[in-house]
Amino acid sequence: MNNQDATATPMEQIKARLYSTDQDTSALALGELIRLGKKATPILLEALTNPNPRTRRLAAEGLSEIADPASADALFQATHDTNPEVRARAATALHQLGDKRSLSALVATLDDYPDILHNPYTASMYPLMRGGKEVLPLVIPLLQAPNDLTRERAFLIVKAVVSKLPQGQDWNQLWQSLGSYDPAGQKAERDKAAQKWQEWLSK
Repeated sequence: MNNQDATATPMEQIKARLYSTDQDTSALALGELIRLGKKATPILLEALTNPNPRTRRLAAEGLSEIADPASADALFQATHDTNPEVRARAATALHQLGDKRSLSALVATLDDYPDILHNPYTASMYPLMRGGKEVLPLVIPLLQAPNDLTRERAFLIVKAVVSKLPQGQDWNQLWQSLGSYDPAGQKAERDKAAQKWQEWLSK
């Protein structure tokens, strides 16, 4: 241990480990900070602006676990980060806080952080899929997105949300009545079906 380490406070020592380039060291430090709860918020907010994108992602992850309302504005700013994983982590953390800005942030980061074990799902999809009808006006327009993966993800969210609604109990019947939307189908056909979904939503 060098002299600087010896004089550092326990919190400063944890902070130094959080910034470590060794992944195990930084992950263990994050766990310590999460256990400290809101006392760790200032350190994680500072880490959220660190030049290293991995440190910023860890900070967003920690803030999501701690769910301190004081972190809301900084997390919203981080949803515009240059790194897609940081953006998505910040959006899901903002949602964990129940912040009203989180839905639009989740939609904006829909494609940013793929779940590599469960393609085509992403980090931002899961909270949207657990949402209610308030999600639909933001997601249904993405049924006409130019990117095929974006369309597929939007459709999976629509299906998950609508299936929980009274009018969506018979999903297959509703889906067929609205044009059997296929995210990989011909553009004219899928756009026609997407428009029917828009009309259904406005009823």
